[in-house]
Amino acid sequence: MNLSKYFSVFTLCILCSGCLAVAPAMEAYQGYNVGKGGVQAAKAMQPIGFEEEKAIGGSLATQVFTRFGGLHTDRELQKYIATLGRALADVSDRPDIEYYFAVVNSDQPNALATPGGYVFLSVGLLRLIENEAQLAGVLGHEIAHISKRHALHTLERSKKVAGFGSLSISLLGQDPNLFGKILDQAGEIIFTHGLDKNLEYEADQYGLELAHRLGYQPNGLAEVLKILEGNIKKDNSVFFSTHPSPTDRLSHLSGTLKDYPNNSDLPILAMEFQSAVKGKL
Repeated sequence: MNLSKYFSVFTLCILCSGCLAVAPAMEAYQGYNVGKGGVQAAKAMQPIGFEEEKAIGGSLATQVFTRFGGLHTDRELQKYIATLGRALADVSDRPDIEYYFAVVNSDQPNALATPGGYVFLSVGLLRLIENEAQLAGVLGHEIAHISKRHALHTLERSKKVAGFGSLSISLLGQDPNLFGKILDQAGEIIFTHGLDKNLEYEADQYGLELAHRLGYQPNGLAEVLKILEGNIKKDNSVFFSTHPSPTDRLSHLSGTLKDYPNNSDLPILAMEFQSAVKGKL
C-alpha cells in the first residue's frame, strides 16, 4: 500500500467529510444506556458481538469528552486526524467497521481507544508529535486495540462481571443494572488501570506495522515514545497510569524494528503535519 493512493483520498475527505465522533458516540449512548437499551445491548453478550461492542464503546466515548476537556473546536484539524486514521483503519485487519477519530482538549499527552471504533488524541500529545509518520504510529497503536479487541477480551475475563459470557435475557430482567456494571468495569479498564502491558506491547508492534503498510517510515511510534520519555512527569500523568513506561515499550519495539530494514527512503511528512496543525493547538 502506498501513500499516493491516500493523498487524493485525504483531499476528498477534507473537503467533504463532517466532524467526527460526537454524533455516533452520543447515538450509541442514547440507544444503549441503562434501561431499555441496556437490556437490549447486553442480552446477546455470549461473547460480545459487534452491536454490543459499539454500545459499550459509544457510551465510554461520551465519557472521554467529559474526562478530557471536550472536543477540540477546529474542524480542519479534526478532519485531518480523522482522514489519516481512517486510511490506517483501511489497511488494518479489521477494516469492515466504521471508525471515528477526535482530538480532545486535554493538555496532558494521551491517546486512547474505546471498543467499536472510537479513537481519541489529546492536544497535549499532538503538541509533542513532529511529523505524520509519528502520528500514524500513534493512531495505528489505538486502532490495534480496537482491531484486536483488547478491551473486550479483558472485560470478558474480568471477575467483576463473572457469568458475563453466559447471560440470558431472563437473568438480565432480574438485574436491570447489569449493563451499567459492565460499563463501570470497562471504564476502569480504559480510564484507570489500563490494559495488560503485553497487550500494549502488541498494540505497539501492530501500530508500527499499520504505519508501514500505509507507506510511512515505521519508526514513528518509537520516536514518539522517546519524546514522551523526556516530556512526561510520571507523578501526575494519566498516560503512565494506563500504559507501561515508554522505556519498556521502546525495549520491546526495538526487536520489531529490526524486521523493517532500509526504510530511510520512506516519507515522514513533517511539513505536511506542521501545516495541518500549525496555530491550531
